Amino acid sequence: MERFLFFNIVISMLNIFIIVYAYSLNFFPKKWKNKVNQDTLVGLVLIFLTMFTCLIWVIYFYFMLLIK
Repeated sequence: MERFLFFNIVISMLNIFIIVYAYSLNFFPKKWKNKVNQDTLVGLVLIFLTMFTCLIWVIYFYFMLLIK
């Protein structure tokens, strides 16, 4: 269970990093944003990674609270 907890924490930190990156996209120059054009991709990754993070935390707490 400690490995699964570590995995959950790592995925959560990745999720927080992507949230901060998505927030900071507004501070990049418009010329660079138009060249790279990754706003949609960052939004989709953020949505699906957040859903995955919530799912693995639910699984972790299920095993910790109901199975133990």
